Amino acid sequence: MIVDGEHTFPGPRQTVWDLLQDPEVLAKAMPGARKLHLTGDGVYEGVIRIGVGPVTAAEWSLKVELKDRVEPASYTMMVDSKGALGFTRGSATVNLDEVAGGTKMRYHADLSIGGKVAGVGQRLLDQVAKMLTRQGLDALNKELEARLAAGGGAK
Repeated sequence: MIVDGEHTFPGPRQTVWDLLQDPEVLAKAMPGARKLHLTGDGVYEGVIRIGVGPVTAAEWSLKVELKDRVEPASYTMMVDSKGALGFTRGSATVNLDEVAGGTKMRYHADLSIGGKVAGVGQRLLDQVAKMLTRQGLDALNKELEARLAAGGGAK
């Protein structure tokens, strides 16, 4: 499954980069996240709870690794999640560009989904992926706005 798009954040690129490296912020940006901890350099582990269509919500272990980091411009994200209902594995590239009025994020993810959750159908999975992405970006925007309002974004 391919998930790609772009989003413009109303803040400086370095501040957006810092948000995307903060496990507390990432947990807020991941719908269903129960916990997320930094366990190594660019490695995060945690638990999420997600349901898709007729597949009831279940807990999934989650590992996210940020590789090929070029601060504050880009990185590759490797994702591996497992649960009783299936798995998700894949990678995503994230690019941050300075634009007038903020920072444009461009992202492209290629994910493989297997197990019972894959049985709900590609169309529903695509819709859920878009919805979760939008919720995550909205949460990141709120966190960015809060930091900028508190004076934490002038880098």
